[in-house]
Amino acid sequence: MKKIKELVKQKLNSKKGFTLAEVLLAVLILLMVSAIVVAGIPAAKDAYEKVVLTSNAEVTLSTTVNTLRNELGTAKNIETSGNEISYINLTRGSASRIYLNDGTNNGGRHEIMLERYSRNAYLENKGSDIVQSVSLSSTPAAKDMNLYVTYESVSYNSGIVTFHNISVDSDTGKVGLATLDDLLIRVLSEG
Repeated sequence: MKKIKELVKQKLNSKKGFTLAEVLLAVLILLMVSAIVVAGIPAAKDAYEKVVLTSNAEVTLSTTVNTLRNELGTAKNIETSGNEISYINLTRGSASRIYLNDGTNNGGRHEIMLERYSRNAYLENKGSDIVQSVSLSSTPAAKDMNLYVTYESVSYNSGIVTFHNISVDSDTGKVGLATLDDLLIRVLSEG
């Protein structure tokens, strides 16, 4: 070790330049390090994209769960039918419906939709006069990554609404990026 230090010191203090062999060795070492770095870039990029996609999927799922809890926490006159739940939201004073769309207008994906109606029109004819219709997957992260939220079914029993198998999927074909087996929401205004 001491000998190497002395050789390096002599070379640095010497007025002579480096030999061709020393320069070639340095270039070879640089090329090897560069090759290793370049080979690792795609793997690092893929890992980064996967982490970002999973993180955005989890945020989208969390946002959807919070929205569902806020919507149904003060619901009244709850009715379920297959993949649909309709209710009156006492906080907003409007009738609403949460359902899975049929996928015809958005590339075949069955995402969770929320529709709001004027309360009186809803009670009279069950659903004309839609005031608002939005996807619950409409967060900026979800839009950027083409993520959407879906569920298998919804049920209501004894003051508890249950959404079964909620999943965040991607338009790129990746399914189950973030999942929740059952979401239980206690309805405060009923039982």
